[in-house]
Amino acid sequence: MIQLAKFLSIILHPMIISLLVYIILIYDNPIIHPNAGGILTTCFLFSNLIPIITIIVLQRYGIISDLDASIREQRIMPLSLGVLYAAIGFIVLTLQNADAIVRGLMFCFITNTVIIIIITRYWKISIHTMGVAGLLAALWVNGEQSPLIMGFILVLVASARVVLKAHNISQVIVGSFLGMILTYVQLHFIFI
Repeated sequence: MIQLAKFLSIILHPMIISLLVYIILIYDNPIIHPNAGGILTTCFLFSNLIPIITIIVLQRYGIISDLDASIREQRIMPLSLGVLYAAIGFIVLTLQNADAIVRGLMFCFITNTVIIIIITRYWKISIHTMGVAGLLAALWVNGEQSPLIMGFILVLVASARVVLKAHNISQVIVGSFLGMILTYVQLHFIFI
């Protein structure tokens, strides 16, 4: 059970599945942006590659104890760097004239992460469930509405985090609801 939970926690990590979500948002359109490849590259760099490399470097230098930054106090630096990367990504996407939903999701990475930083000062919210729920909300706003599949994915992530004792049930539930609601509201009312 622990091995399965670790596996699910890795393959359904928000920094991993965000690339798949960006691919869907960029290419699942009647008219594909003429610079779709460049836009996807920007998304990959600023929401996947640079953040993942940063986490590995921070762990290698002992700034965080593990790749999940499981100690609450150690989360502030990687999260703050994530805000910086997403802000740069948002600016580049704006310069590339990326579709609103794509820019909006990168914007949500900024604002949702700032909220995570604020909460993390007092409580250890599940970044996994908040991130995955936000990605699912972006797909929902884009018209990819499969509640059973989306709910199943979110339950898998939440269960894995609880089984691994990375979070308790309230931390994964609050993360799920915040990720979903914040992302939906921002995309729906600011970008779409």
